[in-house]
Amino acid sequence: MQGFRPVCAALGLCAVLVSVAVAAPAPIPGHVGGGHSLKVPAEPPFMTVANAPPGILDYDGIPTVEYATPANVAGLMYYCDHNRLVTDTTVRSLGRELARRDDIRRAADYAWGGQGMLRISPRRLFDMKTLNHDQRGAVCARTALMGPDLLRTERHKAAGRHG
Repeated sequence: MQGFRPVCAALGLCAVLVSVAVAAPAPIPGHVGGGHSLKVPAEPPFMTVANAPPGILDYDGIPTVEYATPANVAGLMYYCDHNRLVTDTTVRSLGRELARRDDIRRAADYAWGGQGMLRISPRRLFDMKTLNHDQRGAVCARTALMGPDLLRTERHKAAGRHG
């Protein structure tokens, strides 16, 4: 029986390591470590498919993307790519280009977007995880369509700071 002690000890250690790894928080998209901590302001309860009032979801059953901020779009592009909701490489490149800016990476909307939360009004977020896979893909595609305009605007802002 004493021959099994090292095996039992090793299995116990593995169980502890796995539980610690599972309990570890997910990294914020684009966060590369250091002393940076993101302060996320309090939000009203997230809107879902079940509690969305009339007019929030369109005929396809998906929410509007018109209130998504550049930071929210950058985070959503990470979420969409990471969860393989779209196959277009534009989503990945759009998210990466927007996330190059420090102010976007530090914005709460970036973290929310990376968790699948879409900004649907200045004060409300919609939990995309409550949509089915095809609907989440449609939200990703619609959000990505905002990309060219967002990139132009963000490039113009960056040029103004450096010029």
